[in-house]
Amino acid sequence: MRGSLRATGNLLVVDLGEVKRLVTESGPRLARYVAVVRSEKIRACSRAGTNRFGPLLMRHGLPPGEALVYTTTADTLDFEIVGREVLVGGVAIHPEGPPEFVSTPYYAWVEEEEDG
Repeated sequence: MRGSLRATGNLLVVDLGEVKRLVTESGPRLARYVAVVRSEKIRACSRAGTNRFGPLLMRHGLPPGEALVYTTTADTLDFEIVGREVLVGGVAIHPEGPPEFVSTPYYAWVEEEEDG
């Protein structure tokens, strides 16, 4: 998989390299970027174009229509990489596919492609 991770004190972004179908706690989504934004209030995932974080993402060079956004009250620099997942403030991002089990209230993983 081609992709990257970048983090600042207010934003963590996992770039999946291309638009992928994701499985989330709120249902399926299409996105290239999974972003976690530091905020006063925690909300479930949303498309960036439908919330107040679109301008923040655009300042960081991310097209809002291709981003899935989560919020956390935690410092986004305080993330962990455990195996193939990125954890930050109650959000788990699994860029390589589904985890063995879900360990956080908010999550996103790349849906496995079906052969044939």
